[in-house]
Amino acid sequence: MQQAKLDVQQRSSFGKKNARAVRRAGDVPAVLYGRKQDTVALQINERAFKQFLRTYGENVIVNMEITEGNPEPAIIKEIQRDPVEKRVLLHADFIRISLDEPVTSTVPIVLVGTPAGIQEGGVIEFPLRALTLNCLPALMPNEITVDVTNLEIGDIIYVQNIELADEVEVLDDLQRMIVSVSQPRVQIEEVVEPEEGEEGEEGEEGEAAEGDAEDDAAEERTEPEVISRRRGNDEDAE
Repeated sequence: MQQAKLDVQQRSSFGKKNARAVRRAGDVPAVLYGRKQDTVALQINERAFKQFLRTYGENVIVNMEITEGNPEPAIIKEIQRDPVEKRVLLHADFIRISLDEPVTSTVPIVLVGTPAGIQEGGVIEFPLRALTLNCLPALMPNEITVDVTNLEIGDIIYVQNIELADEVEVLDDLQRMIVSVSQPRVQIEEVVEPEEGEEGEEGEEGEAAEGDAEDDAAEERTEPEVISRRRGNDEDAE
C-alpha cells in the first residue's frame, strides 16, 4: 500500500451545522478516530482532496499532520458522496493505524485484457469487483489485477484462483466467482406449425357454412307469401 501526505486542518466542533459551514467554505468535513484515542474533527480542501484521490486512490496510507511534527498514519474508512452529484464529496472518515499491526481493507479488482471467448459471441460477467484483505499496511496492494485474456466460453475465475502473498489473508469466500465468460442468452420463440389437414378441413367447413347461408337466403326468397282471408269475406261466402 502506498503512503502519501494529505494536508488537513482541525475543526473547532462537530455537528451538521458546522459541517454545512465547512462545505460552503469549499472544504470537506472529516473525522479521524481509532486506536483508543480521541476522535478529531477535520476539514480538507475539496479540490486538493479530489486531486489526492485521483493520484493515489482510496486504498492508501494517509500521513496527516494534525499537530506540527507529529504525523499520524491512517487509512480512508469511508467517503460519502452526494447521491445525485457523485463528484461532490460530503464527508470522509479516517481510521488510525499502526504500520506494525494488520489492517483490514477492501481492494478493487481490475480486469486486464479481452477474453478470447468474446470473439466467439461469449458474454463476460464480473459480479465480484473487490476483495477484502487483512495484512500489514505495507503489504496491502492498491489493486488486484486479473488477466482474462485466455478465458474461453465456460471458463470461470474464483477467489481461490487469485495469487497473493502468503502474508495476505483473503476474508471473502474462496468459492465466490469473480469473473466468467458465458454463452450469450438468446430467447428462442417456439413456432407451432399446423398439422396437415387442419387448414383444409377448416376451409371445407368455411365453404360449407357459406353454402348453407346462401341456400337459406334462397329459400327465404322463393317461399310463397301466405295471405290471410278477411273475416268479412268468409262470412259472405257462408
